[in-house]
Amino acid sequence: MSRTWPLAGRDDLLDEVMAVLEESGVSGLALTGGAGVGKSRVAWEAAERAAARGWTVRRISATATSQHVPLGACAQWTDDVGGGEAALVRRVGEAVVAGSDVGRLLLVVDDAHLLDDLSVLVVKHLVDSGTARVVMTLRTGEPTPAALHELGKNGHVVWREVMTLSRERMDAVLAAAFGAPPDGGCSARFWTLTGGNMLFVRQLAGQEADAGRLAVADGALRWSGDVVVSGSLADLVERQVGALREPVLEVIDTIAVAEPLDRRWLSLLAEQDAVEEAEQRGLIRLAGEQVYLGHPLFAEIRRTRCGAVRLARLRGRVATAMGEGGSAAVLVKRGLLWLESDLALRPELLAAAGGAANSLLDFDLAERLFAAAAEAGVGPRAHVLRAWTLFMMGDGESADDVLSQAPRQGEVGPGFRNEVVLRASNELWAKRNPEKARQIVEHALMTETGERRAQILVFRANQLALAGRTLEVLQTLEQVDDRELDPYGTAMACIPRCMAHGDLGQLDQVATAIAVSARALEATIEGAHLHGPLTEVHASALAVSGRIGEALAVAQQFARSQYGRDTTMCYVAQQIQGMAHLAAGDLRAALEHLPAQPDPSCWSGRGFHATNSFPRFELMRAQALARVGEVDSAERALAVARECRPPAYHYYDSADLIAEAWIAAARSRFGDARALALTAADVARDHQQWAREVWCLQTAVQLDDTDAAERLTELAERVGTVRATVAAQYAEALSSDDATGLEAVSELWESMGDRLAAADAAAQSATSHRRAGRAGSATTAAGRARHLAALCGQATSPAIVTAEFSAPFTNREREIVVLVAQGLTNRQIADIQSLSVRTVESHIYRASNKAGVTGRAGLGALADT
Repeated sequence: MSRTWPLAGRDDLLDEVMAVLEESGVSGLALTGGAGVGKSRVAWEAAERAAARGWTVRRISATATSQHVPLGACAQWTDDVGGGEAALVRRVGEAVVAGSDVGRLLLVVDDAHLLDDLSVLVVKHLVDSGTARVVMTLRTGEPTPAALHELGKNGHVVWREVMTLSRERMDAVLAAAFGAPPDGGCSARFWTLTGGNMLFVRQLAGQEADAGRLAVADGALRWSGDVVVSGSLADLVERQVGALREPVLEVIDTIAVAEPLDRRWLSLLAEQDAVEEAEQRGLIRLAGEQVYLGHPLFAEIRRTRCGAVRLARLRGRVATAMGEGGSAAVLVKRGLLWLESDLALRPELLAAAGGAANSLLDFDLAERLFAAAAEAGVGPRAHVLRAWTLFMMGDGESADDVLSQAPRQGEVGPGFRNEVVLRASNELWAKRNPEKARQIVEHALMTETGERRAQILVFRANQLALAGRTLEVLQTLEQVDDRELDPYGTAMACIPRCMAHGDLGQLDQVATAIAVSARALEATIEGAHLHGPLTEVHASALAVSGRIGEALAVAQQFARSQYGRDTTMCYVAQQIQGMAHLAAGDLRAALEHLPAQPDPSCWSGRGFHATNSFPRFELMRAQALARVGEVDSAERALAVARECRPPAYHYYDSADLIAEAWIAAARSRFGDARALALTAADVARDHQQWAREVWCLQTAVQLDDTDAAERLTELAERVGTVRATVAAQYAEALSSDDATGLEAVSELWESMGDRLAAADAAAQSATSHRRAGRAGSATTAAGRARHLAALCGQATSPAIVTAEFSAPFTNREREIVVLVAQGLTNRQIADIQSLSVRTVESHIYRASNKAGVTGRAGLGALADT
């Protein structure tokens, strides 16, 4: 397949080459580097640029064949006249120079390390005499003629090493060649196999595109199927590597089946001199105690040519050498190698490897290992854990099938992940049948005692937390003796405990539960996926209570801890950061971390928590979009969130209504917006979510509700959070039209970290000052509101928009003026505001008089200004 490959990522180097050519005192530049890094391409591009600038360019290409022929690389300039070496060099030099302008001759010598001796003398003579400038390429690791080295030593020629492309630049080259950027998987495969070597990138891309495995789809370059390094690419790689002894090949093949391989294990499996030779030839590399392949493409060729029997034998040798024990990653590697080897299966080893894979959130591999363990004859515990893994993958039907086929005899174990909890979990999440899940749990609690009962009660508390039954959560957990919980169950109990205490504004209890969960998760490798939900409920509790800086710190620390780890949890960490940024009023950062995901099916396969957390994070995205004025996108996000929302999840009912309230406000349906915020507060109150109720009532005040002061004062006394205290002052200042009080509250919001509320309070202060005839103070407050809105990412709200009005309108007049400016008729405005048409006309009349304009047209022009 023919395509144009751009010279991407080499602009700086090419500019340097051109600068050297024009620099006095320097005769040229030598480009050094490994095979395929792009030295020749840079040299040829330099030649093209030089020719365009009036240089005469002579190209010399040395080869392994021409190296053995005197003047072989300069054959095009030789003649039939004999003579000594000096005469030959002089005549060839004269032929090269012929027809060029003085001082404008450029020699471009490719693979200069392969020049024959006389051709070296020709190049050195022309450069030393100042007759020509030179750009030459030299391969690292190959012997270079001494005469060329002298050019570098005397400063005539500058030496520059050409490195392989970075991954970002490699991606840019692929994007330019194929017309679309590579997706993450495609980029990762190219990077792993080629390391940015452009020769291999081009060959591999051509091979895979011709085979139909590499193609553009949905706006991205995608690579499907397995790679088979064959044909011209395999020949190219093998020519570069050269002939190898069998013991060296054994080293490569051994590492290839288990990369990276611990040096201790390799020392038991291979000859030391073979290992050293492989390292010297760049075929393997050492990083600490781990040994990696140095040439992944060659390794792929070896895997293809080894044969199944040899590969199975090698895997068995490595698995045996690894011994017993080790980290989760070591257990998984040993289990997988054993499974794919020629050794007899060991059920306990495979089950342990499956548990370790679960702890690393590699559920596909865990399921495979548990399935093999179950088939090899391990007890019912492996069947339950396999079913649990399938559940975590979102495959509830298969989980049910595995449970139904599990042996009825044998010990399942007392841990949290037992068959009762699993069946209830499957009904609650996978099958979306919370009532059936409740029945399973209630039926089990009628008979279970001891440890099993404690674990099931913890699950019951999680059910209640999702249902928003806050006080019942704590009542249920009071029945649990924590000493009867395994570490996994202890961590699971901390999730509903944090949710309940967070919704009640009891942050000390939240902190205690988080500390308990941390200790529990240190004691088990099986709860790694619980770090996500625990971080989310912790950050949420802090944000709801007004400790926004701490919420951001918790979210960012978790995100940093996930760098380079499981992709699923990285998605969750990103979303938690988005939640914290929204609470802080940083709308740009919030939308960056809460990215558009129009197709909910894209979340399938990203793990249980990622899939089930998506709807509530999408609600936050809808709210952020509404606050930057992207109303259509906000409405679509709200619709998607509602479509995907699990039926058991009622604890964030109020958040759903708050998102809708901000959308209504962005649509200038001010009365509806206030009503939705107040309804959200009522819902939170019904769920005993006092801290959430505070936030909902605060939102209503931001939307100009003046009746929330009394309830917020009660809540401030009850929960005592910083948000409740400031919100009560806010509501009181707005209800009493206290412009100075609103200014003070704006500063409190800002110091707390809620810049959106700070912007709205400042805007409301401006309007209040203007009603009181304090034009200067109104201008100052409006300027502060503009500044804060800009810091938030150009936030908008009814308060911010109307703060700019110069006339002293009432709140109702301001809202009607905005609707007039949008071109709505009096009847439409009456419907939106729940007023009669006559009342709307009266408001328009009074507003016109205050503003000194005539009728609707004048008010519309005023609002536009």
